[in-house]
Amino acid sequence: MKNSEYRLLRRRLVLFFMILTVLVLGLIGFTIGIINYYAELYSSQGLLSNTDFLLFYRNHALECNVFMFVFALMLLLILFLSIFFHNMNVILQTFQGEERRTPISFYIFPQFRKAQEKVNEMLSKRNASQMLAIEENEHKNELLMYLAHDLKTPLTSMIGYINHILDHKVDEEQQQNAIRIAYEKALRLDELIDEFSEILRYDDKVSQLNLSKIDINAMLHQQLTGFYPLIEKRNIQLDVDLPTDFYVIGDFDKLLRVFDNLMRNAINYSNEHSTIAIYGTQKKSSILLHYSNEAEQIDADSVAHLFDKFYRASTARTTTSGGAGLGLAIAKEIIELHHGHIHAAMEKQRIVFTIELPLTQEVFL
Repeated sequence: MKNSEYRLLRRRLVLFFMILTVLVLGLIGFTIGIINYYAELYSSQGLLSNTDFLLFYRNHALECNVFMFVFALMLLLILFLSIFFHNMNVILQTFQGEERRTPISFYIFPQFRKAQEKVNEMLSKRNASQMLAIEENEHKNELLMYLAHDLKTPLTSMIGYINHILDHKVDEEQQQNAIRIAYEKALRLDELIDEFSEILRYDDKVSQLNLSKIDINAMLHQQLTGFYPLIEKRNIQLDVDLPTDFYVIGDFDKLLRVFDNLMRNAINYSNEHSTIAIYGTQKKSSILLHYSNEAEQIDADSVAHLFDKFYRASTARTTTSGGAGLGLAIAKEIIELHHGHIHAAMEKQRIVFTIELPLTQEVFL
């Protein structure tokens, strides 16, 4: 509960107790007046005997009045504390997940109701996080199963070709061909082991930023140079259109990792003989960066899950293309750490990833 809400609740409790005290004291005073009136009336008429309460009261008026006041105030205090701790108990039971009807006192003290709503909201978020963690674990286990299967495939091929060389007399051409195939399978095995390692070491260690001024235009052009062999291998064209002055304040290494993940994703899932488009625009307080590539049609539900950990939109059950399903999840975390946004959308036959980054991080430091 925020300090302002706490102070407001404290003032309401004090005011409520004071009002009840005035009402109780007024009621006790009125009762004492009635008792005193009839005691005097019956006493003047000689109607009181030694066993009558009114005669006892008339002889011990001060003691009786003090007793009634103290007794009434003690009952009032017990009632007040009972209401307060009942409200706290309702909030505690709500926190434990028990369904409780809203007490009437919550309408007198709306701060308790707000606290209960906050607890319900927190429980909903916790339950959602638990469900997400279960889904991520299921995706992870499923992917590990496929990786284990795919690790065995190139390894079996390598063993087969190496045994063929050792057990048979082969000419130089056959030997070179077998070695080449074994080498290609070894490279694939290395890729799968990297994916396996990425899954095992993933632990959300992207929580700190090393900020500096970054020229996004220069960064991307330098980075794209390393992708040209992969692009040419798949006969993909690259169309880059970025403003000249395209700067942000951010973490160079982490943003480089984001753009690397997006570019690899675009290459892996682009149709051959298609074009990958990268274009940016500058806004007043942020920049927009778009990665667009032609790809197989993805339904809206799959697009919504693209940034989930260990999720892969491809309908293929093997890992012959793409990675462990962590690249886009990591990219989203890094962008949000920069107080930016990233989302994906299908536009006809192209999937477009859009990143928005604030120009500066100074206001968040």
